[in-house]
Amino acid sequence: MTEAHVGKVTAMTDDPGVHSDRQAWRHGLALVAIIIVTSLPLISLFAAGLVANVNGCALDEGNPHPCLVLGSDVGQTLDNMALGGWLTIVTLPIGAGLFLL
Repeated sequence: MTEAHVGKVTAMTDDPGVHSDRQAWRHGLALVAIIIVTSLPLISLFAAGLVANVNGCALDEGNPHPCLVLGSDVGQTLDNMALGGWLTIVTLPIGAGLFLL
């Protein structure tokens, strides 16, 4: 037998459960990736709120407020992170659609 024939015979006799297990892992990893990417704007929003609360800073959508963290003003960065939470309006429907696919 040639190597091509051996490969075909080996492929036919492989355990079919091995392929389905790999496919299940791939689908699971894809679903986890979809969930993480979809929730990134919310994670950014909650992180900004947490940093602002811990340091006693004001955080609102009106304008950035000064916020000193370790001697640096991160008020604009926290404001950008908090406003990034609005991206959830876009990422949530897209992520839900991909999740259902």
